[in-house]
Amino acid sequence: MDREAKNRKKNIGVFFNCSEVRFQKRFCHSLSSAARKKDYNIIFFMTFEVIDDESDFNKMNEKMIKFAPIEYMDAIIVAFDTFDRESIRQLLEDELRKRATCPVISFREKYKDFYSVTSNANDAIINMVNHLADYHHCKNIAFMAGYPHHYDSNERLAIYKTIMKYKELPIYENSIFYGDMWRFKGEEAFRYFFADPDHIPDAIICANDHMARALCNAAIEHGLDIPGDLIVTGVDDIAEAVEYHPTLTTVSVDIEAMNIRTIELIDKLINKQYIKSGNAVPAKIMYRESCGCNGEEVVIPYQQQLNQYYERMSHLLGQPHNQTMFQIGLDGCDTMEELLETIQKNINLVIKHKSFFIFLSGRDNENGGRDFKEDITDEVEQVFGYRDGERLPENTRKIRTDTAQLINEFENEKPRTVYFSLLHDSNNCIGFVVSEFQSLNDTVDQYYFDYLLKISLAINKHYMASELKYLLEQSKQKSLTDFMTKLSNRRGFDQFVSQNRKEWIKTGEEIAFMTLDLDGLKKINDELGHESGDLAISAAAKIIKKKCPDSGLCARTGGDEFLMVFPAKKASPEDVAAKIESGMKKRNASGAFPFKLSISIGWHTTVLDKATRIEDCLAESDQKMYEMKKNHHNEET
Repeated sequence: MDREAKNRKKNIGVFFNCSEVRFQKRFCHSLSSAARKKDYNIIFFMTFEVIDDESDFNKMNEKMIKFAPIEYMDAIIVAFDTFDRESIRQLLEDELRKRATCPVISFREKYKDFYSVTSNANDAIINMVNHLADYHHCKNIAFMAGYPHHYDSNERLAIYKTIMKYKELPIYENSIFYGDMWRFKGEEAFRYFFADPDHIPDAIICANDHMARALCNAAIEHGLDIPGDLIVTGVDDIAEAVEYHPTLTTVSVDIEAMNIRTIELIDKLINKQYIKSGNAVPAKIMYRESCGCNGEEVVIPYQQQLNQYYERMSHLLGQPHNQTMFQIGLDGCDTMEELLETIQKNINLVIKHKSFFIFLSGRDNENGGRDFKEDITDEVEQVFGYRDGERLPENTRKIRTDTAQLINEFENEKPRTVYFSLLHDSNNCIGFVVSEFQSLNDTVDQYYFDYLLKISLAINKHYMASELKYLLEQSKQKSLTDFMTKLSNRRGFDQFVSQNRKEWIKTGEEIAFMTLDLDGLKKINDELGHESGDLAISAAAKIIKKKCPDSGLCARTGGDEFLMVFPAKKASPEDVAAKIESGMKKRNASGAFPFKLSISIGWHTTVLDKATRIEDCLAESDQKMYEMKKNHHNEET
């Protein structure tokens, strides 16, 4: 099937694991902007992997890679360095090699034989060491690496070792520490670097800015002055590099230029143009306070910094409360429609949506639940649609995920940026959402994934509750039903009377209580066997049920004993008894059974009041039934 969309636009798929939100916004915005200039659609396949988390829930992110329609993309961009677990990186590579028929570009990382667009930030480590050694006269320069299998960290560490050897600078046992490429190991790193009093570092180069900022904070907590007592540098030039003092000496990477270069490369590959080798975007060292230099005065003006801080904090502080209220709203929903209405009311809780669609995986089962699978099924069902401020008319429809249909569903005349995100728990894929935001500056973040997680769990909970309710009702019915005849049992009879008693008292109408007892069952069992006896009971039960008035109820209360109760206004007990006897005579005349059906019936009619005892009514009908049975016995003898 043709990979191109209805409007003949090309689709560029992007595999990206959620990262630091401001970097991610820069990446997504600049990539989408560059793609729109070439009239390309951008389709993000987003995951939210947590570092060092081997839980089943975290591993469910791998299902996004298997689900993504790789075969129907015109080009694919992969930010391999945002995926931390080796297994998901390997799965991503394997799926791309097996299924992709289009160019694949690795962003920021030279990944094996894939095309790549990188920066020379790693090579800038050479200039950083030269600057520290030659300009600041540092003799002991340490290095804070990321976790062992991180590509950029390993590249930067290797270059650090090479230049240190070239400049004949020592690398001690405590000179290299492996961190997390994040903010959680600053204190541990500080203690490691300063554990040996004979080899206290003059400067520490960190593999990225997050670790550099964490190390600065730890050093300051221990009373050190940055840069007076210790120089710290980073890589990436994130926003936090200039938002706090000391401002961070770092390597600046032009993400916008890299994305423009990436789209240009894709455009040439799609149009089969000549590709020059090498796609590295220049990086620049920003010399700032953390090394003692102020050559790049990039500190954000104070008022602008306060405004940006206030905007971020207002968003962050409001989210926990808003998400909690959203959760409370979802928990209060009893039906799927109520749940979808709650989602609609909170559609812009985290980000303002231009469109938002929910697709469910699996299939409804006969118990009122839904059978979700570990992977997204080949056919999914759209249950919710929202576009341009309005919920779309209810139009449940099924879409194939193993064809180009899924991608073509979201095309129009203008190029679009669309985000696919999984709905899942620890074991199964609930489905997925397709989002488009009002602003290119917006992207999915931790709070957005929390929002989707709440939707996932609420949908799963709804179907589990529906199935549990169904099974509970079935179990309840079984507890009120006679297994052989499917009539009510004595418990069912008592419940029916209890539920209707108030109404019967209120209306003041006569109620008939009827006792029925099959004649000659012991003889049938003795002479023809218990199988014939069971057949006689079942045959009698069908006749009794058929002749029971619609407003009443019949029950089997023992081996050959039955009860019936009904308002006597519309059906007199005499008529009901006559119809039952007539039904049995017709059955006998048909010759269907090797035995004769006969039944003794007694009844008692009364107007109920609060003092009426049901057992007294049944005792009266029993007495009359026994009188008839005695007459039947006399007739036989």
